[in-house]
Amino acid sequence: MNKVYRIIIICMSLLYLGACKEDRDIAGEQGTLQLSVGMSDKITVASRTLSSEEQTQLEQACKVRIYNETSLVRKYEGMDNIPSSIPLMSGTYSVRVTAGDSVAASFDQRFFEGNKEFTITQGQSSPVEVKCGIANTVVAFTWDESLKEAFEGDCQVTVTSATGELAYSSANADAKGYFSLPADNRKLICKFTATKLTGGTYEQTTELTDAQPATLYNMTCKYTATGQETTGGAWLTLSVDETPLSEETTIIGIKQRPVIVCKDADNIEYDLEQPMYLATNTKGTYYLIVSTSSPLKGALLQNDRFTEFGVPANSMDLMNLGGKDASVEASGISLHAPNAIMETGGTWKIQFSEELIAKMTAQEGQVTTTLTATDKNGKQRMVTWNIVVSNATVATTEAIPYEIWTSKATLHGKVTGTLASTPKFQYRVKGSGSSWTTVDADLTESTFSKEITGLTPGTTYEYQAMDGTQASTVTCEFTTETATQFPNSGFESWSGDSPMFVYGSGEEMFWDSGNVGASTMGGNVTTPDETYKHGGKYSAKLKSQTIVTQFAAGNIFIGKYLKTEMQGLTGHGILGFGRSFASRPKSLHGYIRYESGVVDKGGDKISNGEQDKGIIYIALTSGEGESYDDGTQWSCIVRTKNQKYFDKNADNIVAYGEKIWETSTEGDGMIEFTIPLDYRKLDVLPNRIVLVAAASQFGDYFQGSNNSTMWLDDMELIYE
Repeated sequence: MNKVYRIIIICMSLLYLGACKEDRDIAGEQGTLQLSVGMSDKITVASRTLSSEEQTQLEQACKVRIYNETSLVRKYEGMDNIPSSIPLMSGTYSVRVTAGDSVAASFDQRFFEGNKEFTITQGQSSPVEVKCGIANTVVAFTWDESLKEAFEGDCQVTVTSATGELAYSSANADAKGYFSLPADNRKLICKFTATKLTGGTYEQTTELTDAQPATLYNMTCKYTATGQETTGGAWLTLSVDETPLSEETTIIGIKQRPVIVCKDADNIEYDLEQPMYLATNTKGTYYLIVSTSSPLKGALLQNDRFTEFGVPANSMDLMNLGGKDASVEASGISLHAPNAIMETGGTWKIQFSEELIAKMTAQEGQVTTTLTATDKNGKQRMVTWNIVVSNATVATTEAIPYEIWTSKATLHGKVTGTLASTPKFQYRVKGSGSSWTTVDADLTESTFSKEITGLTPGTTYEYQAMDGTQASTVTCEFTTETATQFPNSGFESWSGDSPMFVYGSGEEMFWDSGNVGASTMGGNVTTPDETYKHGGKYSAKLKSQTIVTQFAAGNIFIGKYLKTEMQGLTGHGILGFGRSFASRPKSLHGYIRYESGVVDKGGDKISNGEQDKGIIYIALTSGEGESYDDGTQWSCIVRTKNQKYFDKNADNIVAYGEKIWETSTEGDGMIEFTIPLDYRKLDVLPNRIVLVAAASQFGDYFQGSNNSTMWLDDMELIYE
């Protein structure tokens, strides 16, 4: 029987990627995602055991990517880096989980992948279980005993793909090879080589023309006597058994940190990222539930008021009570765990009795309990269970980060009792002592919200939910985004000669240009100029030109020119686009003069005799970006030698805007321009900004006009 291997990540303890309260109403159009990931201590893959080092690598390199219908919206690397709560807008999504190494060909490095589509519904949690299987094309050989009738010693088969090669030997009959095949070339060439008993070398080649991923190809080498001299190939058969990797299941463990959730006696789950609102003198049983993939070593429970409620101590390790087990349980705290999981990992329930909860809610105020769970692998998680005791009919809830802009923000609250009137919010600058501003809220079932405007950038505000004149006992706060501007936005500071840099001596680089590359041929394409300007002494002059034999567009960009790669006599640039940036402007404003020349360096992008075009584009990006050899991170790395350019439709783009000048600007001076930013992802915060201006739109392809020039001055970001 064929042995087929698959890795499955299934649900044995729960990893929550979303808020988990089953009865929680999410504001607006949001819902939450729950992702189940399985654990196992017994690890057997392809007839061998994963080493502890391999286990750690899988944990650290496991990647989770969440996509909506058009783009990437969330990504995480490493089990410990996945947050406990992720709100998502209502809609259809897919999740992709990967682990391992996607190398061209290997006997031991495998690549695992799982995909699942799911739907987020307003106000609901969506449980999703992802099963990850081997994504490689797997090749194995069965060496039939009949080979000994024709060959001496070991037989070999070399399997070659478009990108890699592995050599199999009958001396290592159990070897399995893992190939990552290009989508456009799924051919495998198998070359059999052996020494004939009659002397000499025998070779035979077989091709698999469309080898599929996640499939095992078990190839049997067999000799069949034909009564002829063993030359030629008719007597050797190489049969192929093609089997999808779904018949034999092998479990691996990716050991995550302990996961802690809170539930009540009705099994309703509460989001520990948010306060729990309880009325005074509440009587109910609640549980803190700890799920682990390894045995639990410690469960440190702390509350500065425990002794006030009759608990023996304000801090205690429930796994090591030192003989106080009975007194702790008598006070209302007990630990429940089946004996079978005490040595393997699993789920523990820490029960808070009805009598203890009544004491904790005897008077209005806040009661905070922390639980730190540590397993025997040293993995740890701490949560805070924050109970707000109040008889108010409304409660203030936290603002969502991506709903906070420079001059506007959306406030949120929830209904906790019977409303006496339409809910409201009151807000003011924190610490100002000024009077509150009150606004009516928009009520949707048991939640309400309101977008407020006219706020001051970079300012912290506080707010409360209200029912009539009764305010929530909870006050939340938020800080508006800073209205950040570019340094050297008027291009007054320059330094150097060849190359010339767009920053002053002793200043930090923000802007750069193609001058570094052009200077290797004795020129600059971007320089300060006094001929046309809006303010100050200089503008930036971007002059397209042929330097020696190579055409270069006049350009300026946010980032750094990293390196020049030579290809014959042609120099190709490697450019890092983007600088750290966390604000969200609505548009780019500036001043320009553009003189369009007739194209004399034409090609496949723009032909000779056409009018050259100038371009400015701006983008906000998110995520890790791209890493260069020196360890620096960029939104995008442009490599003109490989024709790798900025992609305005890339997954990491949060907002984008561009303007193309197809003719020269009017008048004899500079004119204003504004480029609006189109926000493609309103629920993602950016972390870098990209801006590129070029006097020749297709300068990256060495095409344009030697007579095209662009002047830029006083670039400014406009905020709402």
